[in-house]
Amino acid sequence: MTTSNDIIQWVEGLKGRPINHEEGVHHGSPETTVHGVTVCWKAVPAAIDAAGARGDDLIVGHESLYYPYYFDYDPDRTPGWPEWGINVRRKAQLERYGLTYLRLHTSIDALCIATDMGRWLELGEPTRTERGTIVWEIAGGVGETAAGEGKTAAGEGGAGCTVRELVERAKRLSGLPAIRVSAPHGLDQTVRRAGLLVGGAGLCPNGGAFEPYVRAGCDVLIAGETDNYGFRYAAECGIPLIETSHEVVENPGFRHFAEMLAAEFPDLNVSFFENTCPYEVL
Repeated sequence: MTTSNDIIQWVEGLKGRPINHEEGVHHGSPETTVHGVTVCWKAVPAAIDAAGARGDDLIVGHESLYYPYYFDYDPDRTPGWPEWGINVRRKAQLERYGLTYLRLHTSIDALCIATDMGRWLELGEPTRTERGTIVWEIAGGVGETAAGEGKTAAGEGGAGCTVRELVERAKRLSGLPAIRVSAPHGLDQTVRRAGLLVGGAGLCPNGGAFEPYVRAGCDVLIAGETDNYGFRYAAECGIPLIETSHEVVENPGFRHFAEMLAAEFPDLNVSFFENTCPYEVL
């Protein structure tokens, strides 16, 4: 029979190293036998209810189960958090259904989240620059190095499209009627090389995520979620930045992970719960 530990060991085998510090079983026991699994970006109350209604044993989620959010999952940093109403309710809901919660975060980012974000944006497959940064050449035109390895040197790029066209594409694919964009050279600027700030990489605590793309010659950045500091960083570098939605850009990769999980463990009943953007722009 399959347990949460079996799933963890499988993921570790795929990535070739242990899962990261912020990951692991954050509610329940890693040794509990699993029959049904709900895979979701975040274990919001609706996702927990859906898993409970199916009689699942496990939720595999991408984001933190409890608040406050710390990327490195340090529950001791904010004493008293277990008494917060939102956390009390979340724990009680899981216990009512007898659910275990397994967080798989940066491990899944590395396995499929980034590449699936690029496919979702219809950018095709990524390439690596000579510095190792993964980039996407827009509308074809992948160049070659002197060694002819199918890599692209920084500053080259595809045939390109305008920032406006990328914005409209992101709106169409996300279903969002409006998204935020910073375009220091205007929406009609042609861009050829994209860097993807997956999920919340565009937020100011992750400011170091921007510079590798700047140095790789990216002339447009597409983020799941960013903030004032992120927009300013990109604008000062003269690079347009398009924000979509954190969960919307990561859903395709986590849906892909659910399919991988079902293929590897055919004894499991695997379901995917799609998180939606929690706000609207009026």
